[in-house]
Amino acid sequence: MAKIPVRFKRVAAAFDEVVRVRPCDSWESESSTELSDADLSDLVNSFLEEERVGVEEEMVEDEGGDVERETDGDLIGRRESYCSDSETKEALRSLLGDEASDDAVEKIRAETELACRHIGSGSSSKGFKRRLMNRLRERGFDAGLCKSRWGKTNKRSIPGDYEYVDVNIAGTRYVVEVFLAGEFEIARATKDYISLLEEFPPIFVGKQEELKQIVRIMSRAMKGSMKSVEMHVPPWRRNSYMQAKWFGSYKRTTSAAPPRKESERGAGFAGERLPEMILLVG
Repeated sequence: MAKIPVRFKRVAAAFDEVVRVRPCDSWESESSTELSDADLSDLVNSFLEEERVGVEEEMVEDEGGDVERETDGDLIGRRESYCSDSETKEALRSLLGDEASDDAVEKIRAETELACRHIGSGSSSKGFKRRLMNRLRERGFDAGLCKSRWGKTNKRSIPGDYEYVDVNIAGTRYVVEVFLAGEFEIARATKDYISLLEEFPPIFVGKQEELKQIVRIMSRAMKGSMKSVEMHVPPWRRNSYMQAKWFGSYKRTTSAAPPRKESERGAGFAGERLPEMILLVG
């Protein structure tokens, strides 16, 4: 049997990841549009560009998402400092477990569970997050629908947008995600990585600081999983891209219905006067 070239496998891997990320970043957001052929081409080209990076100059992201180059010796030292699989799982479990919850978290989670029974649990369906936000507001919570959007910051990054629900209680902001594990699913995941995904509860409610640690842990684990099967890490699976979903600039709305022709109102991020019900944050 003819041997499949390694490069062909990596091209296939690129398309696997594009298909996996496509519904996450387009179907969930009411304001997003389907990725064009040019967008798909850019994603795959960005993925394949990693082929040109030598092993001696592996790209490594720090906690803030900046990129720096390290030598082989530096990489070995950094790998040795990484947590073991069991330590990683324990750290994730401590952030996702009941011990990390407070009364506010429990109340929000309970109401979210009830809401899902009424509006359905199809978190990737169009309008789901707005319906969830509406339901929480009906139950007396200061819930909002937050839409983040970010641009291309360097030649290896790609722009994106994301949508999530938040709840403010007594000055504390909580992020609400149904099926948060889905944001970290990758192609050809290792067994160890899959075991991390299994730690996620169906509904995540947590403070921003906790979510930031979770994203950092999972971004590192994603990289390890993909490297172990000789897949390069695409831009949309890097820590900086994942962090931008929840921790970059965003606009928050409490409107029960989406504005008309919302898909054509992207200029709101670039100078267009925003409706009174929308708060620009960041």
